[in-house]
Amino acid sequence: MFGARKCLYNALGSICASFILIVISLAGIAFFLNDIWMTVLSILGAILLIYVGISGFKSIEINRADIYEHNNLALFKESFFTGISNPKDIIFFITLLPQFINQSIPYFVSATSLTVGWVIVDFSIMMGYAIIANIIAKKLNQSAINKMRKASGFLIIIIGLTLFIKNINYLIGL
Repeated sequence: MFGARKCLYNALGSICASFILIVISLAGIAFFLNDIWMTVLSILGAILLIYVGISGFKSIEINRADIYEHNNLALFKESFFTGISNPKDIIFFITLLPQFINQSIPYFVSATSLTVGWVIVDFSIMMGYAIIANIIAKKLNQSAINKMRKASGFLIIIIGLTLFIKNINYLIGL
């Protein structure tokens, strides 16, 4: 939507959020969070997803010269807050990362290597996706791009509403 160059800031925001969640997970802090706080964080993450989905319904004007109205900091912050507000990522990292800790070397070295590796791979995938999406977007007209934004926004809203309802039901059941 913003071009490959602008996606760099989006990717950096996401990577920073992932980095923090990985550090929290590897430090074991996530084990001290109780179910209620995880559920509250999940509800906040669901509300943010709904907001992001709704923002997808706003039509945008694509400038083929890669000049867009969104500033770099706004792209970074939106991506960062979307990533950091998802406590399910902590659970994902807690269950995934320990399997790859090399116990024959000091924990800090192994955890640092794993974290750096994750950041590099995640960043590479996001930027690769951005480059491919930018190539495809150049072949689409303005109307098709805005229809894709609305369809994506609708799906994100559905996911956000599903998570919101699931977590509210969990809180009510406590």
